[in-house]
Amino acid sequence: MSIKLIVTDLDGTFLNNDHCTIPGENIDAFKRAHELGIKLVIGSGRPKSFTDFLVEQLPFLDYLITSNGAVTYDINKGETIRSALISNSESLELFNIAESRNLPYEVHFDGLCCCSEESYNLFKKYHITAETDMKRVPDLKEHLNGGALEKLNILSISPKKRAELEKVIAEKCQVSFASSYIHPITKVSNLEISNVNATKGLAIKELADSLNIDKSHIMCFGDSENDSSMLSFAGYSFAMANGNSYAKKAAKYITDTNDNAGVAKAIKKYIFGE
Repeated sequence: MSIKLIVTDLDGTFLNNDHCTIPGENIDAFKRAHELGIKLVIGSGRPKSFTDFLVEQLPFLDYLITSNGAVTYDINKGETIRSALISNSESLELFNIAESRNLPYEVHFDGLCCCSEESYNLFKKYHITAETDMKRVPDLKEHLNGGALEKLNILSISPKKRAELEKVIAEKCQVSFASSYIHPITKVSNLEISNVNATKGLAIKELADSLNIDKSHIMCFGDSENDSSMLSFAGYSFAMANGNSYAKKAAKYITDTNDNAGVAKAIKKYIFGE
């Protein structure tokens, strides 16, 4: 196997279940891969501000794909090399739809995660833990100031309500839908709304094309629905043992769980032959 590019999701994949800690085995495997000249990429649903502390632990990373493929950063050059954003007009339409149904939502904008005071209070009402790095703003529309969104997340929604909401949104906006979490018992999930070109698969394809790397030389890791596009694309794709049915259906292989450093185990086996 000649792998030239490795891409991994974070939550449920590269990180432990505390969503903060990188298993030492994963760090070591990435470092060894870097020493072989393999390009290393994080492909996450998080905004950039929620990944900076992890990037500091991985000084050998080359690229960062955030908000499900909305933005690609060249870490070494310190610049954005690709973006696929929701237009301001469609963003306002999405705000109106969510607010008319009293749904809590957050947005990824300019590398940050933001929400209105109303949505923040709804997060707490619905027993959703509000992220400590979330920026609360009095008025999201004013805060955007005509700008475009990376992603809009609606949290804690049932499969039935999700299907209904997607139908309503699709009639007004040209966007894509995904989820990075589905509760194993209640089946409620978050609904992640992005530009139609903001998928991890498309972001990785464009990055690989720019580097003249064929998909047969790409290794990807993921655990959820929003990873499916990149798992389907890559020549060597691995769903985590803890992953959901979307990831496992899209991937070509299954590796160990995130808490058992499944990423490192696959790298060691398929690249280092250990």
